[in-house]
Amino acid sequence: MKRTIIVVLGALALLSPPMRPAGAFPLGFSAVGGIGAGYYSMAELNRHLGLLAQTERLQLHGIASGVNFRIEGRVWGLNTFGLTGGYERFWGETDAQGTSSSLSYRTPSDVYTIGAIFVLLRIENVFNLCVGANECFAKSVYGTNELNERRLSEFKGEDRGYEAYAEIHSNFLNPIEVGMQLGYRGLTIDTFNDKYGDVGYFELGRKIEIDYSGVFFYFTTAIRL
Repeated sequence: MKRTIIVVLGALALLSPPMRPAGAFPLGFSAVGGIGAGYYSMAELNRHLGLLAQTERLQLHGIASGVNFRIEGRVWGLNTFGLTGGYERFWGETDAQGTSSSLSYRTPSDVYTIGAIFVLLRIENVFNLCVGANECFAKSVYGTNELNERRLSEFKGEDRGYEAYAEIHSNFLNPIEVGMQLGYRGLTIDTFNDKYGDVGYFELGRKIEIDYSGVFFYFTTAIRL
């Protein structure tokens, strides 16, 4: 009987998570900044640009990617899971030089995120491997001088989307963490309005649609308290 009790207690000790120091505060905070890139779908916009390039005999490339910037705050529980809130900025642009015209297209977006992150694997004094997901709230602008070459006409749109990602970051440079995120974003804004509130169209019957969906990555630096 004693041997059975000893075996059970030993198994529980091996399976139990490491004890936190007595009096350790169970909550923590980290501030994260990242710079990277997103690879965008932009199917409707690039179809429009391809048609325009063909009819106007312009060298006009589609928008397939752009610089992404992120800042984020995280509230950690037991150094294992966290709630996140942040801000992202996406850029996308292309220009064309033709025989009689110079066209510009801009697709920036401000994105606010809320989500969660979970530590999947921790190797002490080496790295943490995490997975996370965000809900995105985007405010985007589509700017072009296609209608008036002397100035950019702007159309604004809002929509929601999501992000899912894996992150690896160091845990041996406390309080600094350096790492990388790799993930997928699903985010399409399918209605844009001009300053008068009228819906914008690429062509007759085809509304302006900006699709940021695709793979993204960030190189990150954080301070954890």
